[in-house]
Amino acid sequence: MILKQILLSDESYTTPNWVFKNVNVGFSRLYYILDGEAYYKENGKAVRFEKNCIYLTPVRKSFDLYENPDNKLLHTYSHVTTVPEVSAFTKIEVPENSLLADAVLLWRKYIRSEDRELLSKVIGFLLSLISDEITSDSSLAYRIKAYLDLREKSLDMKEISRDLGYTREHITRVFKAAFRVTPKQYSEMKRFGLALEKLRDGEKIGSVSHQLEFSSPYSFSKAFKKQFGYSPKQYISLIEKKNHR
Repeated sequence: MILKQILLSDESYTTPNWVFKNVNVGFSRLYYILDGEAYYKENGKAVRFEKNCIYLTPVRKSFDLYENPDNKLLHTYSHVTTVPEVSAFTKIEVPENSLLADAVLLWRKYIRSEDRELLSKVIGFLLSLISDEITSDSSLAYRIKAYLDLREKSLDMKEISRDLGYTREHITRVFKAAFRVTPKQYSEMKRFGLALEKLRDGEKIGSVSHQLEFSSPYSFSKAFKKQFGYSPKQYISLIEKKNHR
């Protein structure tokens, strides 16, 4: 799942009289629940939001949202449009000390950031970790995505062109039309996700830099900070502080 646009982002308790009836909009609400009691209701069935879980609401479907006013909902939220669109109400548990938990931590750190480009990168990375249900599409765009998902190294467009049997220009055009990013941009997003995972698992910065084929630890650190707003050392420190709370 790839981020197309952020419409709104914040972390707070809900507003007074937080009740929405027959919501039917062209964006998805991305929620991470911190505390409180609130519900999602669709077709007469209500589901309570659970603490330490991520939720995505569907696009172009009618539903209700409401809370217990005596136990207000505290949540991190972003209103987003994605490719593909979210077609069903989705719950994702966030295990402690997982890569997904790290992504949520980064999201919460930057939720009020004025740097929308950085916030987009972080939310885009978070969404890339959420497994979507579209696995049966046999189109070229999804063939390219499956190919990229298997790679750990930097993207070589000559190689992908040879392996898939299409020109580089055609591959880029088809992929960008489907996912709103180029194969190169998507590959780098996955590559940095792998870097986060390796660093969280305790691998040395120099080793990660070498495995992911950066020219030097310095170039890796510079690119990492541009992607996430943290240097690898700062990211490791952030994770260590979280683990010692």
